[in-house]
Amino acid sequence: MMTQMDTQPADSPDNDQIIALPDAGYRWKHYLMSLLLIGGGFWFAYDGWVRWPAYNRMADQATAQMETAQNARPKDSARIEELAKELQKYERHNDASILLQKILAFALPAFGIFWAGWTFRETRGQYRMTGNKIELPGHPLLTCENIRRIDKRKWDRKGVAYLHYEAGIPPVDMIAKLDDFAYERQATDAILNRIEQNIVPGQPLAPAE
Repeated sequence: MMTQMDTQPADSPDNDQIIALPDAGYRWKHYLMSLLLIGGGFWFAYDGWVRWPAYNRMADQATAQMETAQNARPKDSARIEELAKELQKYERHNDASILLQKILAFALPAFGIFWAGWTFRETRGQYRMTGNKIELPGHPLLTCENIRRIDKRKWDRKGVAYLHYEAGIPPVDMIAKLDDFAYERQATDAILNRIEQNIVPGQPLAPAE
């Protein structure tokens, strides 16, 4: 006795599935950039609140000691020379420079956290196409009949294509993105190629589920 699965042809559209997972290299490059931005914020914080003010204090102290040695009678030439060499070790930073370090100490980690969150959102889930059905993160279940047109102006340069489709009742124009940098390239390209092959110009549109 044959089951329903046994009687289903091997080349059935429901078995012809393409899955594009998030690209691991793309994710980690972006997460690494986020860590560098957050780490840079701590570096600027150390400069703005600790190191640069300390340099200024030591420079002021060495300058005061040098003035005292220069005004002494007789002048302590050896001490003056020693203080001059010590003063060269410290680069004096004005208030504007220190303020900039403090601003960057807040701005860089904030942007790094935003960048990590944006990367996670842009690479969540997976692209899946089973036969004529298309599943994309953040979008309803689509079929090729839902798609009005494909915008490929950024495809050759950035690997980004936009699917313009209708969803809901009454139908509302929506846009879904395919990105073969953020998701596995070969599978993403195969999904787009199948969509293009199955779109019939001028066909009546069906709202997405």
